[in-house]
Amino acid sequence: MGILDKLRPQSKSTHPDPNIRIEAIHELDPADLESLNAFAKDDADARVRRVAVARIGDASVLADIVRNESEGSVRDHALSQLVEQASKHDAEVAMTAVAALASLGRERELAQLAKAAGPDEIRRAAIAAVRAEKSLGSIARHAAEAGARLVALERLTEAAEIESVALRGEYADAAVAAIDKLGDAGTDTLNAIADKARTKAAQKKARTLLKAAAPAPLETESGPAFKDADQPKARDLIDRMTGLAAVSDFAQLRESYAATRVAWVELLADADIQPNIEADFESASTVVRDRLAADETARAEAGRQRRALEQEQAERAAVCARVEALSGDDIADGIAQARAAWDGMPGMPESWAAELDRRFAEACRAAEKRHERRQLAKQSAERLPTLVPEIEALAANPNYADIRSQWYALRKQWQAIARGVDIDVDLRARYDAVAQKFDAEEQLHRDGRGKQQTDNLQRLQALVQQFEQRASAEGLTLRQTDQLMKDVKLAVGTMGPLPTKQDRDDLMVRLQAVRTALTPRIQELREAEEWKRWANVQVQEELCGKMEALVVLADTDPEKASNEMRTLQERWKPVAAAPRSQAEALWTRFKSAQEQVYEKCKDLFAQQAAERVDNLKKKDALCARAESMSESTDWVKTAEAMKALQAEWKAIGAVTRGSEKAVWERFRAACDKFFTRRQDDLKQRKQDWTENLKRKEALVAEAKQLSQSTEWEQAASRIKKLQVEWKTIGAVKKSKSDAIWNEFRGACDLFFERFKNRDAAALQGKMADRETAVAELEGLLPGADTAPDAPAPDDLYAKVQAARARWVQGPELPRHTLAPLADRVNAALFSLVTRWPDGFKGTDLDPDQTKGKMEKLIAKVEKQLPADSTEPAKNLSPAELLARQWREALAANTMGAGAARQAEDARQRAADQEVRSAQAAWARLGPLAPEERKPLQDRFDRAVRKFSEMKRRAAARG
Repeated sequence: MGILDKLRPQSKSTHPDPNIRIEAIHELDPADLESLNAFAKDDADARVRRVAVARIGDASVLADIVRNESEGSVRDHALSQLVEQASKHDAEVAMTAVAALASLGRERELAQLAKAAGPDEIRRAAIAAVRAEKSLGSIARHAAEAGARLVALERLTEAAEIESVALRGEYADAAVAAIDKLGDAGTDTLNAIADKARTKAAQKKARTLLKAAAPAPLETESGPAFKDADQPKARDLIDRMTGLAAVSDFAQLRESYAATRVAWVELLADADIQPNIEADFESASTVVRDRLAADETARAEAGRQRRALEQEQAERAAVCARVEALSGDDIADGIAQARAAWDGMPGMPESWAAELDRRFAEACRAAEKRHERRQLAKQSAERLPTLVPEIEALAANPNYADIRSQWYALRKQWQAIARGVDIDVDLRARYDAVAQKFDAEEQLHRDGRGKQQTDNLQRLQALVQQFEQRASAEGLTLRQTDQLMKDVKLAVGTMGPLPTKQDRDDLMVRLQAVRTALTPRIQELREAEEWKRWANVQVQEELCGKMEALVVLADTDPEKASNEMRTLQERWKPVAAAPRSQAEALWTRFKSAQEQVYEKCKDLFAQQAAERVDNLKKKDALCARAESMSESTDWVKTAEAMKALQAEWKAIGAVTRGSEKAVWERFRAACDKFFTRRQDDLKQRKQDWTENLKRKEALVAEAKQLSQSTEWEQAASRIKKLQVEWKTIGAVKKSKSDAIWNEFRGACDLFFERFKNRDAAALQGKMADRETAVAELEGLLPGADTAPDAPAPDDLYAKVQAARARWVQGPELPRHTLAPLADRVNAALFSLVTRWPDGFKGTDLDPDQTKGKMEKLIAKVEKQLPADSTEPAKNLSPAELLARQWREALAANTMGAGAARQAEDARQRAADQEVRSAQAAWARLGPLAPEERKPLQDRFDRAVRKFSEMKRRAAARG
């Protein structure tokens, strides 16, 4: 080997790493059988051979691997591939696989195929290939199809296996046919079948044969009770069996024969049939069985002839195999030599020439394609300089998932070229560098797939754990147990890819354990169900008797009879299940009595039907009324109307059957629509009420705060705004409406009452201040029990002056209000001064000085009046008043208008100031005897009043 050959990277198919060779297998074209066969037969690693076996679809190659493979796992996998092909519905592929299994002598797998529910042709081919009696017996006992069971039974020759079918067969037809095939079976055998057979039909058949074989008793015993109702059914089955003799389709004949046989066995299990009828059925069955046996013989002969033909075809098959194995540069020469040899062979019969000609033609065509691919690879080598850069450009894409398919396509092109030609070292090095990068990406991709497998494993483990918990639960019903068995079966069939074979095996062990645990429970539950059916018989008989009694009652009281009939019908439903042998008869009896009762109550039912129609009309009318009110917004009245409709609905009886739900749904929908709208509205109103209550409570709080305010104008304006705002706020909940309104109105009324009496309130406050000063002065007066010569209190003058100061500084009051208080002050002061004159002598409280001061103040005020104003105006006539005003106006006009006005204003201001000072001084005057004070007070008040009138007239003229 040259140095370049040593440096050249090895191809994946010859790489020392088994994982790389496995990748090479996955990359091979399925049509490249030569390479796949080489991997499957010659590779040193068992894993590689197993992967190659998984991609091979040729049954003959798989059979050869099973025959020659030393590794058990590879051999078992090839065998499983054969079984899988034999289970397919493609008849040609399946028949080839069955023939391969037969050549290997794999009777166990053939028996499994025969027992499965597959195509009839495949089942029969599998049964024909089985030779062992035990396998045939297993098929006869457990096959899913009746035809397969009977064909296997026909091939049995050992009495022990036939007896086993009768004893342990799961299907009645095969068990009864096995008893017939036993012929002169011993008494012990028949007793064992009668006691231990799994099917009731076999037990009954054995008992019948035992009775027939038993010696006749000395005394005549009564025979079985042959029911007249059972004999016509038996004759019908005889007619069906007789009619099968004319059926030409043997596949249909086998199915029909098996079905008729099963029906006959079930009838025998439930009824006693007259011996002559049984003999007629067996005769008809014998005719059909003979036809089926002849067909089987013909099929066996055809199989023998086919195998003989296969032997004759061996030489030509060898040529075909040699062409199929051609490779390298010698393909064209090999094809030419094979065609020459093929043409030189003797002629073939037309019966099998077409198949071999087709195989040889396909082999030559495949070899030519291989030769063409090799030549094309040599031609494609010119593309290598552009293919590698294209692969390198593809490697620049960071997203491997997007380019994976493109990479595989380009790699396939490279491999196709690499298999046929030598590649430049530099190009191969560049390719290998890129390939290594893609291999790393592929590994990451597969790791992701590994995560999927791990997730699948976790899912299955959780599912199996759930199955185990369900299987261990107490109180499982038959339906639940059957469903659990179906779930387990589904889980087995949909396991999907898993990380390792050991994981799959572990899960299968656990699933099989669940199946094993459920099997006896299912059997127990089925037996319990059977006992329940037997227990229902007594209840059904009781119900039949009661229903028959109603036939008489229906003549006198049809209404009561009809009601009780319905009650019995309802009671029948839970006990409807009964043994097949009695169920139909009891149901016929019950139904017959029921029909009689119904016939007698027909008039009542017609009347009730008419009433139901009328009730339906009434309820339709109620529905229309309810629908018309469903959009109403007059909630109270409409709610009452709806309740009245509902009460009326309840008063109406039942309606026509089939219309109850529709009319009720219609009525309820209308009511629900209204009450839902009402509820929504009430909910919204409650929200509005709550919001309105919050707003009104805020107004009440503010109104209460304002009700005690003395800012009269501002508070009154704000309260009026609150009242306007109150009117804009909506209603509140009725239970709180009056309370919140009374609270708000009370606050407003309180304020406006205070507002209306605000002057009196202010006056009352001022009066209180003045009253305090008066009370303080009066408090200084001596009591009634004080001695006349008692000395004056200490600091009497200071206390009196303090009280007088508070009186003088007190708030202004109206004359009519102040006058009584002033009189009380004067009286109090006068009493104090007269009681203790020495204490006040020479002070401003001395009465002698007070009188003089009063006269001076009166003269001061009167001085400010015009000279003629001393004459009362009330003593002047209107003409004299007018003349006075005229003189005053002329006097004003003789002066300058501006100067006169200024002088007058100045004089008026001065006079006004003098009068004010006089009033202030008057208020500070001391006491005087009332009889002296009153005239002076009146004179002073009159002078002040005249001055005020004069000032007002002057202001009016100006």
